[in-house]
Amino acid sequence: MQNSKFKMPTLRDIRRSAAILGVACLSVLALVAVAEGGQRGAGPAAAPAPARTAAPVDLTGYWVSLVTEDWIERMSPDSPPSGTGGRDAGDRAAGGAGGRGRGAAPPAGADPCRVYGAGGSMRLPGRLNISWVDDNTLKIEMDSGTQTRTLHFGQAPAAVPQRSLQGYSVASWETGARAGGFGGGGGGRGGAAPAAPRWGQLKVVTTNTTGGFLLSSRNTYSENAVLTEYFAAHTDFGTDYMTVVTSVEDGGNPRIVSSTFKKEPNGSKFKPTGCEVVR
Repeated sequence: MQNSKFKMPTLRDIRRSAAILGVACLSVLALVAVAEGGQRGAGPAAAPAPARTAAPVDLTGYWVSLVTEDWIERMSPDSPPSGTGGRDAGDRAAGGAGGRGRGAAPPAGADPCRVYGAGGSMRLPGRLNISWVDDNTLKIEMDSGTQTRTLHFGQAPAAVPQRSLQGYSVASWETGARAGGFGGGGGGRGGAAPAAPRWGQLKVVTTNTTGGFLLSSRNTYSENAVLTEYFAAHTDFGTDYMTVVTSVEDGGNPRIVSSTFKKEPNGSKFKPTGCEVVR
């Protein structure tokens, strides 16, 4: 009988082959499941949570402005210009070579609310009332000048709205984890490190305004300006504050100012006044 190179497999060989085959089958089944899942889809994507539900911070309530810088310009928003800024051409023409005095009337045809536009509204002394209109619309009422700003979350206008003093504002929440966290290390006794504290702020981009004044050296901004604001709430020594940083892009370098507000317990001091500047 001729020698054969065939070798009877041992029980160990059979078990090894079965294990390899089993792993291969499982891998194939997993790939098929992934492919089928991708084809079928996991159903419609979950709708994003309403802005009110997703809010990382609560900005609602009554706030009073703290005038800690640019005092003259903010307390007398229609006063003569200071610094290197200046009034628009209409103001200068109406005032003549000597400029318009504090007691003079605004130029003919000028909007009496022009100093209360979106770009300068957060700089004016007064109070705010922030509240929800619905789940995706936030409203800012200002007693100074009796103005109202409406912030739309994730809502792009179907058509370009008519220009207005407050323009059209699109809002979004920004969130993240603060760098560093607390404690570091492994959390003690083998436990996981504590989660880093989170922060959140409101971003608002406003366009389609009629232009106005940015109350910093009496600079003006045009109807083409893009206003970007960041509303950040913070607590210091048990008191709630809100700081609003505004960037105005209107050709050239952006102009950036900030305004701080203090939380009030209620609206007992909220008293809307007219647009006309009282001298």
